[in-house]
Amino acid sequence: MSAANTDNILSQIGLGSGGKDSSASVDASRVLRHLLESGKVSVSDAKEAVQAAAAAAKNQSAQRKQEPKKVKDTGRADQPIEKQRTRHIALQFSYDGTDYSGFAQNVGKECDNSVERELFAALEKTRLLVSPEEHGMLTESEVEEAENAQMPKRTASKYSRCGRTDKGVHANGQVVALYLKSAFPLLARNAESDDDEPGDVLGEESLPKNSLDCLECFVQPRNNKKKKGKAAASTTYQRKTMNEYDYCKTLNNVLPPSIRILGWCPVSSEFSARFSCSRRTYRYFFPRRNLNLARMAKGLEYMMGRNDFRNLCKMNCEQVSNFERVLVEGKVVSPQRVYSVSSTPKSQEEKDAESNARYLEEEGLGAPRSSPPSARDMCHIEIVGQAFLWHQIRCIMSILFHIGRGQEKSELVKELLDVKTNPAKPSYDLASEAALVLQDCTFGQLQMGRTVRNLWDVQKTLEQRWEKHAIASERAKNALDSMKDETEVRWTDVVDFVEQIDKERRRKIQKRSKQLVHDDGEVKRALAAKCTQTSTLTWGAAVEIIQNVLGVFPYPPNGSSESQQKGLTESSVHVPLMDRAKGTTYEEKVQSILESSKDKSSKRKMRYEENIVKKRKTAEEDKAFYDHKLQQGGSSV
Repeated sequence: MSAANTDNILSQIGLGSGGKDSSASVDASRVLRHLLESGKVSVSDAKEAVQAAAAAAKNQSAQRKQEPKKVKDTGRADQPIEKQRTRHIALQFSYDGTDYSGFAQNVGKECDNSVERELFAALEKTRLLVSPEEHGMLTESEVEEAENAQMPKRTASKYSRCGRTDKGVHANGQVVALYLKSAFPLLARNAESDDDEPGDVLGEESLPKNSLDCLECFVQPRNNKKKKGKAAASTTYQRKTMNEYDYCKTLNNVLPPSIRILGWCPVSSEFSARFSCSRRTYRYFFPRRNLNLARMAKGLEYMMGRNDFRNLCKMNCEQVSNFERVLVEGKVVSPQRVYSVSSTPKSQEEKDAESNARYLEEEGLGAPRSSPPSARDMCHIEIVGQAFLWHQIRCIMSILFHIGRGQEKSELVKELLDVKTNPAKPSYDLASEAALVLQDCTFGQLQMGRTVRNLWDVQKTLEQRWEKHAIASERAKNALDSMKDETEVRWTDVVDFVEQIDKERRRKIQKRSKQLVHDDGEVKRALAAKCTQTSTLTWGAAVEIIQNVLGVFPYPPNGSSESQQKGLTESSVHVPLMDRAKGTTYEEKVQSILESSKDKSSKRKMRYEENIVKKRKTAEEDKAFYDHKLQQGGSSV
């Protein structure tokens, strides 16, 4: 067979000399060429052999694709997960809740935008939160239980929170507690002398209680972790001076500026940020406007002590069955005066001093004020209590604003607290969440540690926030003052405006009372007394006349939200709270839950039985539990 014929045959069976064949294919072609030219192999046999070899190669390639890829052996496969030393610590922090859906996280919901979600994202990013397998302070049985239940890191950290603020509510002294990773290795040992021999394994009591104090100890070198068996056992410890993690700085580096960690300290294993807290302090800020602060203080005083606040909260019957709460003290604070109330009865001397101070103030004989009262004075109410119900502060503020505006008497509070006579809550709006701040959480056995460096950085952040809002406030004030002094309106337009509002107001009163309300001419006489000699007057003078004649003001009621303001007009008529429609009583709500049968309602019944029925304790058990928790705490000193 000629060489040309051989090349032609090899090309037909896929072994031609052209193309980018592998070295193995080239060698096979040479052997087959020799066999064909010598006549030892027929053309048909050569084709069958080549086709069989191609099919076998294809099958081997498919099998290799199905096999898992081999992982390079790093020598770590047989090593157990490294245990981390963790410490039970309390974190204190502040946050601006404007852009958040609330403090508590709705775990598992992608749309969640809570403060807790940001906090745990920061803990994950900084790797301070460890898995149950890495948690060096858990027992073997606890780790096994966590693995079987596929426990998330949050649950394994034994997380607890002090207060659960609503959407848009802020905090200056929120406290949480959880187990976080420590800078000190789990097997770190004491350095009790100048010898190079390590002492006992460091216990919790030996660790620094803050980020400033350092501790000399013995630790294993990092490369010791890569050694196995006898090599690892024979590795000596090295002496090292260490500090605990600066948890505040570490977290503030990754948290948004609206959330700032203020301090931390180690706490006992049974400490609970919720149950170990003895007092919680809230502040609600508002402009003075036309409010009578003394009346508001009187209404607040009626709330002091232990009372049933079911008519001053949002009842969550699936979670709470006892609506008694203790308010310890309160304040109504203005630039000119502080009204203080307390659950502790005042002595006769205190009553006399307070009466004398009120007399001097009314007669203008007291100490000179720093400035006369103004509608734009920023005031706040401070309320201190052991614990609070859902929306309790916002309900209280709504009632106090009604009292301060003169729409209700201070004695309204007594009626609302008398749940035997008034078991159902009358209809009224909540005060806006934007002005509410969780000011402080007090623990009898807790002393937070703080650093100058961290507080300096936090102050810079807060100063920037204040400056931004202060400038916006001053711009608005400048626009108001300019309009007041530089803008004029016609007197006849003022008269028409007043008469129109008076007419609309009488129509609403008539509709509600179903009795004819006549125009007695009082408004016209008041306008005639205010009549100016000119056809125009400044806007500031016009506003003053409208306020005096009608008793209305060009600003929304204190504590009202934007949605509530849309339904309010100058002609709105206040309906006394006790004349309004009442909601369902607690007993009616519970009965509705227990009689439920539909799928959605049956879930409510299950939650009620789980949270109320199964967890119900005696008064003695409750007291023992809280007394024990209140003794838990820690110190940074």
